[in-house]
Amino acid sequence: MRRLLRWEEPGNAGARHDGAVVSSAGVTRGVESWLDVRFLPVRMLVLVLSAVGCLLFLTDSPSVLDWTIGMFAVLVTAGGVGRPFATSLVVSGLLLLGFEIGDTGPMVAKVAAAIALLELSARRSGWQPWFAACAVAAAYFLHPSGDLAANGYRAVVMAGAPLLVGALLRAARESADHARRQAHEIAQRRDAEVAAARAVERTAIARELHDLIAHHVSSTVLRVGVARHAMPDAPPGARQVLDDIHASGKETLTDLRRLVAILRDPAMTGDSFIAPADLPSALIAVVDRARQLGITVDAEVTEEVTDVDAVLALTLLRLTQEGISNIAKHAGPGATAKLTIAMRDSEIQFTLRDNGSNSNPGNGLVEGRDKPSAAPPYAAAGHGLGLIGLRERVELLGGEFSATEVGSEWQLAARLPTGRPVLS
Repeated sequence: MRRLLRWEEPGNAGARHDGAVVSSAGVTRGVESWLDVRFLPVRMLVLVLSAVGCLLFLTDSPSVLDWTIGMFAVLVTAGGVGRPFATSLVVSGLLLLGFEIGDTGPMVAKVAAAIALLELSARRSGWQPWFAACAVAAAYFLHPSGDLAANGYRAVVMAGAPLLVGALLRAARESADHARRQAHEIAQRRDAEVAAARAVERTAIARELHDLIAHHVSSTVLRVGVARHAMPDAPPGARQVLDDIHASGKETLTDLRRLVAILRDPAMTGDSFIAPADLPSALIAVVDRARQLGITVDAEVTEEVTDVDAVLALTLLRLTQEGISNIAKHAGPGATAKLTIAMRDSEIQFTLRDNGSNSNPGNGLVEGRDKPSAAPPYAAAGHGLGLIGLRERVELLGGEFSATEVGSEWQLAARLPTGRPVLS
């Protein structure tokens, strides 16, 4: 319980930081776009139109010189995204020029100087914004009017306000970057903790499989081998059964050892128990074993199954093995079944249908139905543990799975898309 709470804490912290990132991103997204070189055409259009409107509607009879200084200041500001420090100094010089030789107040140059200083402060820290602010203030102090108090007030406001707003925007951007980095680190730490916990669980499962199940299977194989040699005169049927049990036990031991190796080494997770090229022969072996148990299986397998990936090939093999096993267990000898594996429209369609046994009709693929009248509800609905495992395999591949009654027959069916990665 303590471990679960520890996992939850980084997740909550990550959620809080994600929220901070979203909030900060909402504040700074517009600034990032405005300062992006890719936004230059729109930026240029907005500033030029604003300058034209200012000169036409807010300035009394601007001369050609006023238009020239104003438009030049706007164009320098709009195009100076890559060099904000130089842009701010040039626009401050144009502002001073407008004060000295302009025919009307250089309102456009004033706004352009404030924008250039704000962008510099939002992009840079250190001495550059302060130096540029001093340049803007100097342009106001050198105003020809000679009113020192008024010029000083203008200098403080027009240089200090953009400097302060730009610093706030820069702090917001830095805070958003820090929050993103911290959220990324928290997510990495959480993933590392989950991976470590999974490794511990995988090791525990591998240990139990090796020490418990593999031990019993190995002991069974050994005893069956002893029985084969101890009964040289046994009837052929009995010897065939012992040989089949011995071969099945050895195959099971091989699969168990490989499973233990995969569980202990996460690097082998992508490995499969069967190569796609070996799938047809593996399916034939399952069908032959069913026939040895008295079950007649008519198999139609498309040649394209050798082109699927290893995970899909293993899923098709497990579907066949589990379906045949359920037929043998619940329908018994004398049952007939039809296995169809076909490629249609970039997906594999799997169907295994049996007719049930004559003595127990309708008692086929669904697990746990020894007697229909005594069947538990979950078994009758097709929810045995084996079928649950098959459903999980199919759904991890993005497919559909069903185990249903079709008339008097039972059908195991699956649709598996090809070329789809396994969901984690």
